[in-house]
Amino acid sequence: MKNVYDRLYEKICGMPVIDTHEHLPYKEDAREKNTDILREYTSHYFNRDLITAGMKYHELDTLRDTSLPVMERWELASKHWENARNTGYGRALDITVKELYGAEGITKDTIEFLDVEFKKTLSGNQYRKVLKEKSNIVVSLLDENIDCDQEYFRSVYKFDYMIFPTKGSDISRAESESGIRITCYADWLECIDIILDNVYKKGVAALKSALAYKRPLNYSRVSYAQAEKSFNTVLKSKRFIERDDYYFSTDKSFQDHTMHHLLKSANKRNLTFQFHTGLQEGNGNIISNSDPSLMSELFMDYPDISFDLFHISYPYQNIAAALAKNFQNVFIDMCWAHIISPNACILALDEWLDVLPVNKISAFGGDYLFIDAVCGHAIMAKQNVCRVLAKKVDEGIFDEERALEIAYLLFYKNPEEIFKLKI
Repeated sequence: MKNVYDRLYEKICGMPVIDTHEHLPYKEDAREKNTDILREYTSHYFNRDLITAGMKYHELDTLRDTSLPVMERWELASKHWENARNTGYGRALDITVKELYGAEGITKDTIEFLDVEFKKTLSGNQYRKVLKEKSNIVVSLLDENIDCDQEYFRSVYKFDYMIFPTKGSDISRAESESGIRITCYADWLECIDIILDNVYKKGVAALKSALAYKRPLNYSRVSYAQAEKSFNTVLKSKRFIERDDYYFSTDKSFQDHTMHHLLKSANKRNLTFQFHTGLQEGNGNIISNSDPSLMSELFMDYPDISFDLFHISYPYQNIAAALAKNFQNVFIDMCWAHIISPNACILALDEWLDVLPVNKISAFGGDYLFIDAVCGHAIMAKQNVCRVLAKKVDEGIFDEERALEIAYLLFYKNPEEIFKLKI
């Protein structure tokens, strides 16, 4: 007889899913073709664990060199691969190849077989297999590309290049997308409004900021004059440089004022805003920049914006829960998090269901650059959610019927409402 977990998991696997965050190519034809399984599978996340385990950067470059035999490159990576296999990133890849290709993990004995099978997918239909057939994903929210394939995606637009511009091409892009010449700071703000109107009319699902990679998340209220002074310095340097490849810097006052202008405009349109919080991808970052408590004043200042806090804010997941409990317009998104730390997700969700109304949480976002691993990540997410719900049922907190209702909310209904999707 099946236990509670098995009964719940079987039904959860049949539920529809809204994937709250992806970085995939905007359509299947845009996938890289000059690739193989080692190049693809070390293009995102797991490569960082390999570096942390001791692999040198030049060795990683060799590992991803498709001109060399797969087995030769595997031998180079095998020690570090085995040391990192236990991580969430590593487990996601092993689960992926088992589900998609029937192999018991990525090993010396399977790597050549897996490479052959993987290359067959480059001819097409892998999006349908992974997203629809294997993962039951109705739609994924895709980072940035407004012209994405609507069969699989809805677009999320990033204004980071206008909040934190760093090069001449950022100015040229703003002019191109808005259709106006930028001659002063007022023009810059007008560009934001025009572009926001354009993407809003095109049905963008949300806005997003990942600036916690570059600066702290506290955006102070500063005067227009302060921001204008900073931007005038940029424009002064631009007069003498005709190329787009020159670099410049803006100060915090410009960034803060511009972000507030964007939030004010988004607030009028009742848009959802995704913010990267918590762990930054890559090796060597300033984690304190991404503490979500730095955003508290923004939550109060813009009550009509739904703030979607990415990645459970790991390792600030308890702070995220406190914020979501205190603010009606703050929601927690588990995208990426199941592969950062499966156990942290289990412990966090267990606590959140004691702390938060169930409509405050979205359970899954693959957050991958390549398609295959979305499958493994989705399986891990369903397993983690199921473990928590089964525990609550065993403790008598609610029954199996309610557990399934909660699972449906976490995986589908909550993100549908948070992002105001029309599916």
